[in-house]
This record gives sequence, C-alpha cells and structure tokens, in this order.
Amino acid sequence: MPETDHQKLGQLADRITKAAEQDRVSVGDLIEAVGHRSLLPLVLVPALLAATPLSGIPGLSAICGIIIALVSFQMLLSVQKVRLPGFIKRRSVKGKSLKEALEKSSPVIDWIDRHTRHRLTGLFHRPMIWVPRVLCLLSGLAMPFLEVIPFSASTVAIGVVCLTLSLLTCDGLLFLLALLPYALGAWLVGGQFLS
Repeated sequence: MPETDHQKLGQLADRITKAAEQDRVSVGDLIEAVGHRSLLPLVLVPALLAATPLSGIPGLSAICGIIIALVSFQMLLSVQKVRLPGFIKRRSVKGKSLKEALEKSSPVIDWIDRHTRHRLTGLFHRPMIWVPRVLCLLSGLAMPFLEVIPFSASTVAIGVVCLTLSLLTCDGLLFLLALLPYALGAWLVGGQFLS
C-alpha cells in the first residue's frame, strides 16, 4: 500500500472555501478545515496560496514557506498530528480574497481531479517516498529568502503543489513530472560550480 493519503483536490478546496466564509481566515482555521491529521493537505494549502495572486501580500510567501517546511519536517518524522507555533496559527488573510483565489483556481482544480489517477504507485513506497518530502522541506526553507525576487517563491510553491498533488492522488506520472524542475535547477546550479 502506498504511503500516501489519497484525496481529491476538489474536496479539499470545498473545505477551504467553507472556512473562507468568515471575514478573516487564520492558519489555525485552515488546519481545522483540512484536519490536524492530514499532513499532505497542510503542505498543499500554503503552497497553493503562495502560487496564487495572494502571494503579492508582503510576507505571505515567507509564512507559507515556513509552514511548508515545518509540516514537511513533521512528515519526515512520521508525526501523526501537526503542530505549529501559535504566532503562525494566528496569521490570517481576508476570507473574501481567499475565496476569490479559490474560485479563479477552480478550473485548474477540476482539470487536475479529472486527469490524475493511481499510476506508477511503486514510487510511493520507501525509499522513493522520502524524495518529495525532502524536496518540500527544502523548498519551504528556501521560500522566505526567495520572496525578495519577484515570482521566484511562487515558482517554488508550484513545485511543492505538484509534489504534494502527486502524493495525494498516488499519481506516479505527476510525481516524475514534478521532479523535472528540481532536476533542472540542480543541473544548472551544478553546472555553475563545475565550470
């Protein structure tokens, strides 16, 4: 059995949309909406937020990166219930802005749900299962530093979205596609050091 938590992205978006009915939505509210024990959605939600136009809010990408790193680290430790510091749980965005971002993302979410399925599930067993978890951790750690470069944190967030989606849907093809930008980045950085 793959070491993942198979879910439809649309169902997760519906739970977040319901939480966005209030004036302001805190990180704690989002945790309540997706569930304390659902670690993958708790990586996916901040990555999605950082990948949308909401990333233009100063400090949002940095906070999202910290959350991604903390939850990814807890996934590596096989923690069953997520724990975040209080100051992060209290951070919030306008419910209306969150709802609008989700509505704009709706066609993409529907497309993903229609085109992802169980494929190449052998990639979701040890030791391969550690690769996306480590990449999510490293991406989250990098995001606060990338916020100063326009759209760079959003680009990394898209990589995290693809990795977590592959884990949520047990889609090995999506997992391999999500690795491509990381492989390209590693090759470019390696080329700089070797030349």
